[in-house]
Amino acid sequence: MQVMPAVRNSVQEMADRLANRTARHDLRSRWFGVGRTVIALAQLSVLLLTPVKALLVPVVAMGEYPRCDSVRGASALCLGGDALGMEPRRWLLIAVLAVVASGYRPRWTAIPHAWTSYSVAVSIAVPDGGESIGMIMSLLMIPIALADGRTWHWQRPVREQTPSWRTVSFVAFLAIRVQIAYLYLDSAVSKFGVADWANGTAEYYFLRDNMFGVGQPWDSLFLWMSRSAPVVTALTWGALVIEIAIGVCVLASDRWRKAGMVMDIVLHGSIILTMGLWSFAVVMIGSAIVCATPERVRPERAPDAPPAEPEVPHCAACGALREAATVP
Repeated sequence: MQVMPAVRNSVQEMADRLANRTARHDLRSRWFGVGRTVIALAQLSVLLLTPVKALLVPVVAMGEYPRCDSVRGASALCLGGDALGMEPRRWLLIAVLAVVASGYRPRWTAIPHAWTSYSVAVSIAVPDGGESIGMIMSLLMIPIALADGRTWHWQRPVREQTPSWRTVSFVAFLAIRVQIAYLYLDSAVSKFGVADWANGTAEYYFLRDNMFGVGQPWDSLFLWMSRSAPVVTALTWGALVIEIAIGVCVLASDRWRKAGMVMDIVLHGSIILTMGLWSFAVVMIGSAIVCATPERVRPERAPDAPPAEPEVPHCAACGALREAATVP
């Protein structure tokens, strides 16, 4: 008979801890705005710098693109059939991403951003992985953006969020961090099952790959460095260590998430220098910035709000000094 009170106490304790945690949660900051903008800019670069014919090139055994079967029919590149050409559709997606990247009205642009990301991810013929991550991030950011009523996501908030919005935003933020942590940890652990990664020689072959190998102006330097076995081993295993560290850090406190963001920028900056994959790398950097967002922002005082009471210093002599100051 003593079990039920113990269970109730445990449930109440968990509820109190969740309430205390969400009370300190608020993602309406420039950190979140920068991360969201970086992700949108990476997606924008794909549509701006790549012709439609290259994005929708036919693939052997897959047929023509865009594929509009099943749920892919909801893509912006499929809706309306042949009534609208692909070039106007591309510019529609570019316009949406440009508004998202500008930071205007995150609450209004959250769902159009997710729809645009989905359209690119499921419709283009040769995705590099960044499109899928961008789609997942834009979907998971919807609750956070809906809880953000700022005109621009560069502004500081002027009022507190309601408890319900704080809870919704907290759950979405936790889901984003778990997703990014899983991505990095799974990527690192799965590589140990590949012989070239396990024996420390994978970077040697990647740098010389015909498609993704190092390009100018860094090719001579990296190819020369990769002739050294210790250097190749350090580059190969170092990448695995950094991936594991990022996966752990994004689940930790604010300080560790910022450390994970720095490692993420170093890792993907190195990938940009050696292999390219710009859009993928920039999406991952933007995701790391979102994960590094501090969970509490102090709202600014509204223009029509009464001035705050000045803080009174805490010291033993302060009371006596105040009393002396009031004596005529």
